[in-house]
Amino acid sequence: MALSTIPVISPWELFEGTSFEASSRYRLLRRLGAGGMGDVWLAERRSSGGHHQKVAVKFLRATSGGSLAEEALRMSCLSHDNIVPFLDSGHDHLGRLFVVMAYIDGYDLSGVRELAHFDADKAYRGELRSRMPEPIVGFLLFMVLRALHHAHTFDFADGVVGLVHRDVSPGNILVDRSAGFVKLTDFGVAVPQDSGETEIAGKVPYMSPEVLQGEKVDSRADIYSLGIVGYELLTGLSPNCHPSQMGSVLASITGVMLALEEPLHEPREIVEGVDPELSRIIAKMLALSPQDRYASAEAVLADLTIFLYDKGVGPTSDSLHSYLEMLHYPQREVTPRVRRTLSFLGEKKGRPDILSPYELVPAAAALLRAGRNPARG
Repeated sequence: MALSTIPVISPWELFEGTSFEASSRYRLLRRLGAGGMGDVWLAERRSSGGHHQKVAVKFLRATSGGSLAEEALRMSCLSHDNIVPFLDSGHDHLGRLFVVMAYIDGYDLSGVRELAHFDADKAYRGELRSRMPEPIVGFLLFMVLRALHHAHTFDFADGVVGLVHRDVSPGNILVDRSAGFVKLTDFGVAVPQDSGETEIAGKVPYMSPEVLQGEKVDSRADIYSLGIVGYELLTGLSPNCHPSQMGSVLASITGVMLALEEPLHEPREIVEGVDPELSRIIAKMLALSPQDRYASAEAVLADLTIFLYDKGVGPTSDSLHSYLEMLHYPQREVTPRVRRTLSFLGEKKGRPDILSPYELVPAAAALLRAGRNPARG
């Protein structure tokens, strides 16, 4: 064959099935947190092409390799606005398994509460004077429920449909400071909906009764855990675990089980002026029996949508961003944009009214003075 007849293949021509390798280098900057499953670090990721970005890297502790490997596979499938994006996974030079996630520069919900000076210590000392407005609380729950609905119904195409998070708690709910986006993270103990898993997992004060009792769990366990988060955001108090009960895992479980023997008081029965509808929604999320709770995250979303937007205007991610900025910089001048995005809160002294009064109802105040948890009994 003459040279002139040999076909010329362009180096830019790609084909289905083409594979290639690329690499990234990670440089640890500072530790963000540590837990039973592993440590999370802020790191700089630099690609082979020179691109670099800040990421969060979670390293596995030696005893739970399988769990983190499964987390990496699950996280790589989930893609949603309200879930922290999965970026990479692998083993470092010492063979430690790691998962790389997008770094969310902002606050977890515990940090949001601190920013609003709404912490548990003050609540149990009877020193709180203000609280977050119900629309902000409802919006935070709404966005987490969107993430949970996605996880609970996702088809993994291998016979598994749905994932139960099992660790919904303030530390795993993040708010991006730059845009007000709410993100759910850490699926490290998640299990498929129909796994029949009965192992106790998660953080004790946020565990559902069926988890504590070693029963099979489904998506309603996540709804319960998020209900505890909402209850705390409205009242400053936990309905399940007084700080005096917190100690060893066994002591904490015992304290929660004893608390569950007493009837739950709705948030509006604890704090004066709490919106009855949001109070009802959270109380239903916290029903003792799974059969009495909302059947799905989608069902809770339906009720919260009406609560948040029945007047035609309500909070958005932009509103949450403005809200956090006002909490962080209370003396900053209020711009027209901030006033517009927070218009649903009303105004006080010419500024958006970003905090609602906090006053315990008389019966709850009496229980607190007696050293009892006003949420129960």
